[in-house]
Amino acid sequence: MSAPGRITPPLLALALAITGALLAALLPHPLKLLMGGPLLAIGLGLLLYQMLGAESPHQRALRQLEEELLALRTQAEREDQLRKGILASLREGVLVFGEDRRMLLANPAAARLLGSGSRLNEGAGLAEAFRDPESLAQLETAFRGEAVQWTLKREPRVLRVRALPFQAGLEARGVLITLDDVTRMEALETTRQKFISNASHELKTPVTAIRIAAENLQDGGSVAAEGDSSLRTIFRALEKMTLLLDDVSELSRIETGALVLEPRALPVAGFARELLEDLEPQARTKKVGLALDLGTGVEELRIQADPLRLHQLLENLLSNAVKFSPDGAEVRLEIARNGTSLRWTILDQGSGIPESEQARVFERFYRTSTARAVPGTGLGLAIVKHLARLMGGEITLQSEAGKGAAFTFRMPL
Repeated sequence: MSAPGRITPPLLALALAITGALLAALLPHPLKLLMGGPLLAIGLGLLLYQMLGAESPHQRALRQLEEELLALRTQAEREDQLRKGILASLREGVLVFGEDRRMLLANPAAARLLGSGSRLNEGAGLAEAFRDPESLAQLETAFRGEAVQWTLKREPRVLRVRALPFQAGLEARGVLITLDDVTRMEALETTRQKFISNASHELKTPVTAIRIAAENLQDGGSVAAEGDSSLRTIFRALEKMTLLLDDVSELSRIETGALVLEPRALPVAGFARELLEDLEPQARTKKVGLALDLGTGVEELRIQADPLRLHQLLENLLSNAVKFSPDGAEVRLEIARNGTSLRWTILDQGSGIPESEQARVFERFYRTSTARAVPGTGLGLAIVKHLARLMGGEITLQSEAGKGAAFTFRMPL
């Protein structure tokens, strides 16, 4: 709409046409041709130009909308081509299933990794892509909102499969699946496990022979007084070597699946008290107190668990807590039920573990900067991690440098 008092081009053309018509009608003959005629012609010409060339507000809005739609379509096509190019170049397989369990997309690598037996066209169902019951069960877990990972064998390949639930906006829900070829990694891991198992087994024989020889020297009085120090050094080295070989052998048995759990009914409270009694001599030597905190309902709780392996797992954690606690400190074992799981938490008042090192404490042979001055093999927490997985649970760590550490083992009931 025009502002009040403003003369727009259509009004000006109309005014010229009217003025010219009036002059042509009122002025005498010579003047009407000189003044009225030209004004009338100019006004009519301007009106005709406005009528033919002007764009109405509705036409302008429609034209702008068409231009925006064209720009959006061009952008969408460009992004679609970019997405397809990225997916096609990935070596990892990528699949996306909608909430209706129908496939939305799959890249070429997914088809190559899963093989010709899987149907990966758009709209295919879960069972057409993953035929084995374990994968279908894992995917249903992902559709319920939990990220999962498992190993899938598709000869001649071994695949690591990850399924992640996602939600895009309010309506688009589904599961994103990635596939990694870990065939070579699995072969190397198997070779490593066999080597460690064989090496630890073979090394036990010479270590035993050295121990027997050293004991014979000690008992037979064949060593001169000045050699006693060297003999004690030999025994200390033998103790460290024996401990290391035992830990390596134990870890190898867990990793290769040779260790089989033997669960039985176990009273939680009684088991926990016996566990702390076993740690009492070590704690007394270190002048560290031991405390037990049982949550609601735990006193009467009985679980199905392998007592030997559960004791091994918790003893490793408690022994570490005592070992790294200062004199006069307290190590606390807290047990609490949380829904369908049981939580065992060991809290100490030691120097803690720096955040930069926490992600590596469960690695084989890794020792934190605060632990290097304390004797140990560096395998205790690796054994704990693998035992926790073998029992269907998980082990987590919370710590802050200078404020102690809290290791928590959660196991299913």
